[in-house]
Amino acid sequence: MTATASKSAAPIDVETVHATDDRLLWGVDISGGEGEYLAGLVRGHVGLLVKEVTPLVPRLRGHQRYVARWVLVQSRRMLRTSRGNASPEQLRDLATQCRALLVLHEFASGWVTVDNPECCVGWFDETTLHSL
Repeated sequence: MTATASKSAAPIDVETVHATDDRLLWGVDISGGEGEYLAGLVRGHVGLLVKEVTPLVPRLRGHQRYVARWVLVQSRRMLRTSRGNASPEQLRDLATQCRALLVLHEFASGWVTVDNPECCVGWFDETTLHSL
């Protein structure tokens, strides 16, 4: 599944973003070579999503717009501070931020709506979904 990106960029590969985030958040030991590889991927995902979400913020209203601005500010800060040898904690935080940006992108671009719960299938296990 891909989300539509701006005309100047390729579509966002949602599955790849999720796979990268999953590996950073739940999967592998992110020290060494694998961590460096995943760090490059997640930084790229966050950088692309920041560029894609920024022009979508005016579509949002009220609290949603405030949250989007906060996520963008924090994402830019995290990109600046995670350069070089980022700690595993910094990379996990960046992966979490990447997920937040992806949700904002999907919501602000109209792909996700309140009436479209299928958009989140596969993001959570059944136990988590029932507890929401």
